[in-house]
Amino acid sequence: MASINTNMSATLAVSNLNKTTDEMTSVLTAMSSGKSINSASDDAAGLAVYTAMSVDYAAWEQAGDNAEVATAILETADGGLSEIGDILERMYELASEASSGSVTDTERAYLDAEYQELVAQVDSIVNSTTYFDTSLLDGTYNENFTVSADSSVAAIAVDLSAQAYDAASLGLAGDLTSSTNAATELTAIEAAVTTVSSGRATVGALMSRFDYASGNIETAQTNLEAAMSVYMDADIAELSAEQTELGVKMDSAIQALSVSNENLEKLSRLLS
Repeated sequence: MASINTNMSATLAVSNLNKTTDEMTSVLTAMSSGKSINSASDDAAGLAVYTAMSVDYAAWEQAGDNAEVATAILETADGGLSEIGDILERMYELASEASSGSVTDTERAYLDAEYQELVAQVDSIVNSTTYFDTSLLDGTYNENFTVSADSSVAAIAVDLSAQAYDAASLGLAGDLTSSTNAATELTAIEAAVTTVSSGRATVGALMSRFDYASGNIETAQTNLEAAMSVYMDADIAELSAEQTELGVKMDSAIQALSVSNENLEKLSRLLS
């Protein structure tokens, strides 16, 4: 039925055009952002899941940072212990020479002078082996590091408090002024070498654990990224096809609206 009061064909064309325009806007937004969800209305359930995953991902990132910091601390401590170990080797050489009957007390005094400097250097290394002003080798360091996003997983304790590595704690309090004293120092140095080696073994074991923890963190992050991609990443090929389809619909709706308005004008001219 032809009517000049109600142009139903135009009304339907406008309705379809508005609907298609909204869909086109959504497609173009997804293509420009690269995200399939740009508002809660796009996929409320998917957005909720993605948000929860984002929180987990942030927790894994922090766990990774914690593992890196712990590794850096342990590397610093190991470097200090390595230097002390090298010094102990030289101290052993000096004490061994001083304990021999082939040197005089005057020569022992020369050897002892170097020996005491090395003792002081051990203390200097202990005092300077720090991480952000926190001493690592004075027998006080004991901290925990969280290396998982799962709160039920226990933190890893970096406990270096069992042993201090200054000269006094290592039993290096003597001198080389006599063969007897030198022999005593040889025994003390051997014990100190064992102590330092044990400390390095402890540090090395912890470094190995944090290496594996870091690997686990990277795997967890990779898997989580893949899962997050399913919910958030836009399929550009699919969107391109949808854009083309919607473009055809928009052209058709505009054409239909144009024809409807043209028909109404023809009816108006007929009446006039």
